Amino acid sequence: MLDLGIQKRSKDKTGEYETKFLNQLDPGEEITGEIYIGEMKKRQIKKTEVDEFYIIITDHKKKQKWICGLISSYYPESGNIYGEKGGRVYSLIDSINHALNKTPVNVSESYSVNFDTFRNNVNENVEKITVKAVQSWNPNARACNLEVIEAKNVENIEKSVNYNLNDLIGDDPAIKIGYENLQSKGKEINKKNLAFELKSLLDNEDIIKTEFKDALRKIDKL
Repeated sequence: MLDLGIQKRSKDKTGEYETKFLNQLDPGEEITGEIYIGEMKKRQIKKTEVDEFYIIITDHKKKQKWICGLISSYYPESGNIYGEKGGRVYSLIDSINHALNKTPVNVSESYSVNFDTFRNNVNENVEKITVKAVQSWNPNARACNLEVIEAKNVENIEKSVNYNLNDLIGDDPAIKIGYENLQSKGKEINKKNLAFELKSLLDNEDIIKTEFKDALRKIDKL
């Protein structure tokens, strides 16, 4: 077949979601969805350069994508961010630590956290999150703080689930496609080959990243 450079259309439909921002939340409102923490970046605010990172919470049921910017003291030499009690960064770290690790809340006066470790572990291991908008301690704040009231990590979601291959083929469309592709190629059907086939499907944009990650977790339980 002659390669004409034709690109497949991405099946990631999140670009069609309604985009909403932190300052649109009123105290007491809640958001539930997949969480993604973006990279630390520089930003200019009134001629002052600040460090900021974004949290994106994607609610697939309501087809909404919430974008929440957090300004933090960031120290490049250590890679740490700093948050004081009452601040937006403190509220996020304190509450997500409580939701995941059952630590007491509002005990520490401040947090110093390695940003890359925090970002990578949340992005890789936290599957779903519910946050509540709470009134900021700062009376001049234009947006609420975010308090994590529930967070489900991948291990806790999957630890009690036992799968067999027939269940996965029937329940997971991505695994079914990978299984059928291996059959047509005459390859042995095992966990390793299924994982490689799923990666090929992802690279070809036949499945999206969340489908890929979910399928891999299920295969690991075989």
